[in-house]
Amino acid sequence: MPGSQLKMWRLPIYPWLLGLVPILHLYTVNFGSVIDREALICIFWLMLTTSIGFAAINFVFRDRHQTALILSFIVLAFSLSGHILDLLSENEPLIVWTISVLIVLATVIAELQKAGYADYVRQAVFPLNLIAMTMTFMQLAAIFTQRFDATIDLGQHLRRQGLKDADESRTTVLDSNDRPDIYYIVPDGYPSDAWLKSEMNYDNSAFTEALEARGFVVARQTQANYGLTLASLASTLNMRYVDSNPTKLRDQDYLRLIISDSAVARHLKQLGYSFVQLLSGFFIPSAIADINRDFTPSGTTDILVDRASLSVALQADDQNLQLNTDIGLFYKRSFVSLYLDTTLIRLFAKQLEAFIFGSSVGSYDMLAPQRFLATIDEIPAIASMPEATFTFVHLLKPHFPTVFDERGDIIGPINKPSHRQYFSEFKFTNSIFLEMIDTILAVSRHPPIIIFQADHGSTYGATRVQLERRRYLHFDAYAAYYLPERFQLQIPRVHTSVNTFPLLFNAVFDSGFEFRDNRLFEVLIGNGAPFEQVDVTDIYARWQD
Repeated sequence: MPGSQLKMWRLPIYPWLLGLVPILHLYTVNFGSVIDREALICIFWLMLTTSIGFAAINFVFRDRHQTALILSFIVLAFSLSGHILDLLSENEPLIVWTISVLIVLATVIAELQKAGYADYVRQAVFPLNLIAMTMTFMQLAAIFTQRFDATIDLGQHLRRQGLKDADESRTTVLDSNDRPDIYYIVPDGYPSDAWLKSEMNYDNSAFTEALEARGFVVARQTQANYGLTLASLASTLNMRYVDSNPTKLRDQDYLRLIISDSAVARHLKQLGYSFVQLLSGFFIPSAIADINRDFTPSGTTDILVDRASLSVALQADDQNLQLNTDIGLFYKRSFVSLYLDTTLIRLFAKQLEAFIFGSSVGSYDMLAPQRFLATIDEIPAIASMPEATFTFVHLLKPHFPTVFDERGDIIGPINKPSHRQYFSEFKFTNSIFLEMIDTILAVSRHPPIIIFQADHGSTYGATRVQLERRRYLHFDAYAAYYLPERFQLQIPRVHTSVNTFPLLFNAVFDSGFEFRDNRLFEVLIGNGAPFEQVDVTDIYARWQD
């Protein structure tokens, strides 16, 4: 190897790569659910601050190899601190953890400086560079093998489903005894009472009894067909199983499309209903909704979607041609926020985010407690509408992170809550759910239909011992239904969420929908590959107990 090339391989570039790998890995595992360009922002700032740190440390030690090793420890402590904290516990205040890590880091650097390691570090530069480069290329390869977004012609999508435009020859009707308002309220990750009692040692009977006192029928044996939100809601809202993607869209975007543009919503629109979607930050605005209502620090805002350009808006963060609105921003999380929360400076994440992005304020993050509260506050306005409405309300509670205490004060966020922390928030959100239901019943002109049905169950708040006892799949989900007295809802002994709306439509509108066989499907990899499914009915079906 020529001398110039040999010297190049001895340049200690591994500190920069060691900082880059966690960013690429975080982007890879969250691909499709985060704002892509923000990953570049994180990379830019990481490269810049690492370079500044190298210059400052080298100014003190006057040895680039010592500087590189010390800087590597700093970079690793910075990048992995949040991950390590998540693996351990979040019971200690962040300030205590941050100070502890800094003390340990300072001690390590001091000991390294005392040791006579200079010659060894020089010899280790090439293997350290090679290891760091290999790790980097592995992450880049994982990114490039991801299935990127593709366009879909919405008209072709509708023809494939055999559906006409929902607004063709449509007459909007008013709320009446024959056309009562319908609320599909989805508490995210809400387990059944039986599951809470047997697996979590929590008695939820007070909440269930409160619903029954209000006239709800609680379906105690109901299970979700899938343990993930996207697959579960796509199945429920289209009254079928979702086992394939017939489009060129990325799988996650296809599921989001058929959730926002569902067979249930289209059927109700053909019956004269107005479709209202209260955006949760997890789904896209609907092209067929009469109202797509979003929530921001400055108040509510209604999002209009041009049906003709929806396919363009779904492609790789392109902007909606009519409204110049990035559709992806309605369900993609901030990567900067996600990354900072994994680092040593998660204590100052909000301040740094504001510094990077300035004072511009968009919609609330989907996990923000303010979005949850603002959504609840919007219910009276929907209930008072004179039109017969179908309202889809997805609430990311009791889903993690824990952000409320039992009194409703905002805390955390706590990504791995203790049993006590989780169920303190659980009690608060139960009280909010009851207040929301009371508001709907009080404000509605005619007795409404309310479907309070979780997308799936959960293991949040379980102790480590509980989690190790058995394999957990989130099929056991809470379900309760309220119908006006003139309708009779007979819930079968064996009932899963795919048949919820056929059961409802047949009871209320005599629609004649057929029921699907009750099956449970495990999604092997998760949201990244939602159609890699295994039928696990024989293992997890509660009706076989």
